[in-house]
Amino acid sequence: MHLLIRAAISLLLIVITAACGTTATPPPITLVPAGERPPSRFTDPELIEGEYLYNLACGHCHGYELQGQLAASIPQTELLGMHIVPPHDETGHTWMHPDQLLIRAIREGIPNPLQQYPMPAFGDAYSDAQINAILRYIRFFWTEEQREHNRRVTEQWAAIDQQFASTESATSEASP
Repeated sequence: MHLLIRAAISLLLIVITAACGTTATPPPITLVPAGERPPSRFTDPELIEGEYLYNLACGHCHGYELQGQLAASIPQTELLGMHIVPPHDETGHTWMHPDQLLIRAIREGIPNPLQQYPMPAFGDAYSDAQINAILRYIRFFWTEEQREHNRRVTEQWAAIDQQFASTESATSEASP
């Protein structure tokens, strides 16, 4: 009986292998000379720059397609009670935050007390224009409703900032 099962498995493997016919060859790898960028799907210079900078600084953790942490590693991360690296596309929550907070996260990083996937601080490595290009690239993948929500919370944050700046300046002027 054991020999019969072994023969059936061998025959099945031969049939499956024969059905495949040809062996798959991996796609060719295109090497880009140092200093040259691969072509972008965008024509807008700011989106091109944002895509390049995102892929350079953010894509390794947040996914080159903005999909977030690799799906295969999520169960282990959650099992350990840790947060996953969020996606930046429409399936994530980045759009819920005001630009001021996103810019702060890029500049100052996001520490993780368990040291799994802390976001590094980029400090002054990127100019305001470069950070805005990255955010514009990320926003491209959100729905219109998500972009509108982001605009609203950004405006609300700015209004609160302005209100407290006015209050602080009035207080400092009144003090002796």
